[in-house]
Amino acid sequence: MSDDLNLDVYFPQFAKFLLASNNCTAFSKLSTIGAWQRDTEYALEASLCRQFEVQKQADWPLAPIMLLGESHIQATGYWLLVHPVNFVLQRDFFSLGESLHLSPSEAASLLADFNHHFAEDGLRFVPSQSGHWWYLHIDAHVEVSTYLLAESLGRDVGKHLPNGKQGMQFQALLNEVQMLLHDHAVNAAREQQGLPVMNSLWLSGGGSFQAMHHAAKPPAFNLFANDMLSAGLASFTGITPQDLPSHYQSFCDKKRQGDAVVVLNEVQTHAVEKLEADWFAPLLQALKRKEIDTLRCHFDVHGMTFTLTVKSTDTWRFWRWKFWQKAASVTSYFQLADA
Repeated sequence: MSDDLNLDVYFPQFAKFLLASNNCTAFSKLSTIGAWQRDTEYALEASLCRQFEVQKQADWPLAPIMLLGESHIQATGYWLLVHPVNFVLQRDFFSLGESLHLSPSEAASLLADFNHHFAEDGLRFVPSQSGHWWYLHIDAHVEVSTYLLAESLGRDVGKHLPNGKQGMQFQALLNEVQMLLHDHAVNAAREQQGLPVMNSLWLSGGGSFQAMHHAAKPPAFNLFANDMLSAGLASFTGITPQDLPSHYQSFCDKKRQGDAVVVLNEVQTHAVEKLEADWFAPLLQALKRKEIDTLRCHFDVHGMTFTLTVKSTDTWRFWRWKFWQKAASVTSYFQLADA
């Protein structure tokens, strides 16, 4: 590998790693010797869009980008991401629970009812390939801003509803959805099985294909990923994504010349011990051997992006100047905003 490799690694849903990170020696050392930056304005998905020089519309246009990842494009109209969710009653407000994973039959039943009910309003709900989220197509000009799911989880729903010129119209749409869901057969069956009911939808990541403008030239890096957002970004910018490596050595085996971006999937991020052994420990060794010149790790924690930048020269500076400094706890580097 080139000795001037710049490597960006994205870690989705990293908060779950932090909750179980008891023995992460390599990550602790990387955290101690590197430089930290917290970006409260951009969730990880937005940071990835910026990596590819995608311009923000009223929202970061995740819906059209992910549709591109599914090889689907419709030039007209406006698209939004739709996640089935459960609002949780707190003492004096509702908070957003995690997105629900519905069975294929549950999703099919709900989508059919939504499409029948809202057909006269020019709304069309479309399933994704994975089934974990849907898309909403509106064949009209839309002026609304939304909050990404990651930015809103666990937080007060009332402070994260759609806003902008047509914000109230979309809030009314959600109210109507909630009434449809109240006595729905799918929820009745879920309740009997002890499963959380779907009591609302979360709309986010809106945009239109015609408002997306390509960068002057394709990105000057290789992409290793298997998620739909990365696939869409690759399609939009004209590059071909490589298979996602399961660990750093696999990345080395697949690595081509030039810089690289690796987007780990959620399963990898949740595997705490494997993440330390498969990524953080070998990344630290690669920096010491100067196989990597600059490493940037981007962590998704409660809808914010924390970036750790480590240069190969930081490893010897650590041993010369910081040999006396004890590594702080992993969680101390993540100053979390209030929910």
